[in-house]
Amino acid sequence: MPRPRKCCYIAQPPAVAGMRPVGGDSVAPEAVTLRYDEYEAIRLIDHQGLTQAAAAERMGISRSTCTRLYDRARRTLAAALVEGRPLRIEGGKICHSERWYRCPHCRRIHTGTLRCPACRRNEDSEILGQPNTTYNPVNTVIMEKIALPTRNSAVDDHFGHCECYTIFTLDADRRIAGRQTLPAAEGCGCKSDIAPRLHAMGVDVMLAGNMGDGAKNVLQRNGIAVIRGCHGPVEEVVAAYLAGRIADSGDACAHHHEGGCPEHRGTTGWHLAE
Repeated sequence: MPRPRKCCYIAQPPAVAGMRPVGGDSVAPEAVTLRYDEYEAIRLIDHQGLTQAAAAERMGISRSTCTRLYDRARRTLAAALVEGRPLRIEGGKICHSERWYRCPHCRRIHTGTLRCPACRRNEDSEILGQPNTTYNPVNTVIMEKIALPTRNSAVDDHFGHCECYTIFTLDADRRIAGRQTLPAAEGCGCKSDIAPRLHAMGVDVMLAGNMGDGAKNVLQRNGIAVIRGCHGPVEEVVAAYLAGRIADSGDACAHHHEGGCPEHRGTTGWHLAE
């Protein structure tokens, strides 16, 4: 009869629940998963510079087990980096010396007190695990969010003068799980703080009509992929994007006149991916 697998001691929870690629394909590939025990091996060996023997001692496991965890972790990170795949941190048979909490608002995992160090809220935090008990933690899947500059429920042809931004939240199966609107700032949106605001809300993709290179660069620096040349009702544009039928037009709008870009008015449809 095989020996029961020994639990791996984790000194502290990861600072994030995962990561998303920036500037990849318009349709994100399937995420890869880095387990908590694999994360701990990477943290101790690559980040803190410990030997595998010292890391194994800290984690309360054998040297050979630590080596296997470390090798798996590096392959997972390589797949995320080379293939441009989202990364989740979850799972693994672990134990720890402090009580772990998960904030219901920002999903940050933290220790010590109910107060979340990220969003500063302290109500209704979920207890993930008690000290010195063994369990298998699984995080909530990282939600993808798509924003569209909107006027009259359709994509506004001019990003800088839209009425509002419609934001769709996708679930783990990339189906629409929620919808909200963010009022546009006064004046030209190209020069507003909309990019960091959308980034703070977790927006990953901007499906826009026409947009100058300046605005595009600002959005991309904030981790938001930009696809231009989209037109029509926002629900139809999102559906086409999720079906893989939209590609960036590559057309930059250099005009910032009142009322939008005259030379782009009347354009319909979107650029289909080949």
